Amino acid sequence: MSTTETMTHPAQTTTTLNYHLEVARGGAAVWCPGTVQDKRRPHEHKEVAIENIRDRLAEFSVNVQGFEVGPFETSVKDCETNDEFTGQYYTDVCTHVKKVTGATKIFPVAHIVRRLQFNAVVEAEKDLADDAPVSAPTSNRSVHVDQSYFGAELVRDYKLSTMGLPADEVEKLKGVRWGIINLWRPLNDVTRDPLACCDSRTVEEDDLAAVYADLPESLTKANSGYKFAAGSRSEAWEVKVGNGSHKWYYAAGMTPDECMLIKQYDSSAVVSSRTPHCAISTPFDCGPVRQSIEVRCLCFWEDQ
Repeated sequence: MSTTETMTHPAQTTTTLNYHLEVARGGAAVWCPGTVQDKRRPHEHKEVAIENIRDRLAEFSVNVQGFEVGPFETSVKDCETNDEFTGQYYTDVCTHVKKVTGATKIFPVAHIVRRLQFNAVVEAEKDLADDAPVSAPTSNRSVHVDQSYFGAELVRDYKLSTMGLPADEVEKLKGVRWGIINLWRPLNDVTRDPLACCDSRTVEEDDLAAVYADLPESLTKANSGYKFAAGSRSEAWEVKVGNGSHKWYYAAGMTPDECMLIKQYDSSAVVSSRTPHCAISTPFDCGPVRQSIEVRCLCFWEDQ
């Protein structure tokens, strides 16, 4: 972290977030990742304060607020093709998630590499039809959780059904604590569009809106870069503005030797779950496009 980066990001800034817009007010009930329409979905916009936790990282935990930032070790700095991130990189991801969370089994289920700037892609695809596939993933600007409770079960059941595990082991894993955690890591120094997370404890159940997510077969063959963790269907949470109690945070100037863990789901009732997150714009955005890789991990705690 350079001195310049630390000084130019104050302890708090403001930004406008894209919250869920109710269907009755023109919002969408179906989410179509990988299509041009996804970036055209209407939202409810709200200006919020976001705290920079760069000097307070130790105060945040994936089991308390639902996210944390820390050092990440890997020999895989980047890859020529996105599919090359499996193998050793997945091994490094599993090692890290186990170390931080104490999970005894980790199964990576999908990953997304983002290398393009959101506004540039929107402009380039402005004349395409809604159902046209995007050229590649960009940062996600809507406040969301990757899986609803039902969507998390779809991920778990789909992954376990495709691994060739004995039936008794599958049933055993379904009976222990389990969850879904994303490991997000920048591939270059982040100088724009940082990833922000909301303290899951400040989000009420009524703030969550289930949105069906559909990935048509045509898109799975379009090389759009989108891969669902549960085949071609899922259900996610979009997040409503609620009563204004949401507390938002980001870590300024993240580098490729760091990662952020984000809890999407946890079956335990005594730790965090369902952490809203999204990319944000700040007054300090500058420099090259932010590039990142996100690995979605199915986690099991066989001793719980």
